[in-house]
Amino acid sequence: MSDSMTASREVTGALGPRVRLTPYSAGNGLPVFVEPTDSVIAEDTQAACAWLREHQEVIDAYLTDVGAIVLRGFAFPDTAAFNAAVEHYPDMPHGYVGGATPRANISGRAFEATRAPGDAKLMFHQEMAYLPSYPRQLAFFCNRAPPSGGATLIADVRKFDDAVPRRFRDEVHRRGVRYTRNFRDPEWSTGDPAQDVYHRPWTEAFCTERSEEAEAACRAMGLDYRWEANGSFSVIYVSPGFVTHPRTGREIWFNQIMSQTPNDRSIGSVRMEVYDRVYGRTLTRPYDTTFGDGEPFDPADVQSLYPILDRLEVDFAWRNGDLMLLDNFYTFHGRSPFTGDRDVQVALIG
Repeated sequence: MSDSMTASREVTGALGPRVRLTPYSAGNGLPVFVEPTDSVIAEDTQAACAWLREHQEVIDAYLTDVGAIVLRGFAFPDTAAFNAAVEHYPDMPHGYVGGATPRANISGRAFEATRAPGDAKLMFHQEMAYLPSYPRQLAFFCNRAPPSGGATLIADVRKFDDAVPRRFRDEVHRRGVRYTRNFRDPEWSTGDPAQDVYHRPWTEAFCTERSEEAEAACRAMGLDYRWEANGSFSVIYVSPGFVTHPRTGREIWFNQIMSQTPNDRSIGSVRMEVYDRVYGRTLTRPYDTTFGDGEPFDPADVQSLYPILDRLEVDFAWRNGDLMLLDNFYTFHGRSPFTGDRDVQVALIG
């Protein structure tokens, strides 16, 4: 019997007879679906939340093994239930202040997963790897699945880390990753409505209209910053590019080189044309990601990462009421394009 099968049986026993575990066979073993066999936790939100609290330690340990777990069929019908399900998990000290992507708080700890247009595919990443403080886990909730597409794509970081070309991996490990992220003046527009969504105003990113409060937030988070001549606000952080998993002690790839190095794969060829037209050679762009010493990556090295991600991509269809837990160290996430109305929410777990 394989180690994974043995682990699955051990976890099934530890979680008790009220649920069954089913690995997603179409992917690389992740996610694992946990579904109730007991009508009480399938129909009663209070009972479902109590079951999750009772089994949190077992689930956390198993999540480290498999990377992603989907609670499917539990009594999580809406955002209020989602908030109740995650309220016992530790929160992030700074929330999503200084975050890169456009998203708004819905209520409680529930945020929009993203406000990016539906025709865009969002590149794989580990949440907030561009900051000194980042979530240990993520919780995604499907409040309303779209008619087509819109999966929260996932991939195993451990398999990716093993497949990254050694020379480039070693170079990232030695030199680190420098992120320079720019937030525009709220009075300035790129002239392209879609690009305005991606190039967030600093007032939105830092939840304030006072420049001194934005600066104070940067200092509290350990970020360098500068005001640009056009009134935009740039924040700078040099990351090691790798972290040590707090449970296993394994050192693992942890950065956003693939998603925050603008190119045809990370943001799409159409948006690259917009980038070049809007910013030209003089205006500060939303992202500039380099080695820690400021030297640009070789584009060929960055491009070598995307075929690995393509091979590891897992695309499962959301169902209304699904709650997915992700290990943010061991599991990338992204999003596939979609049509229609999609409401997927996220909570950050510290």
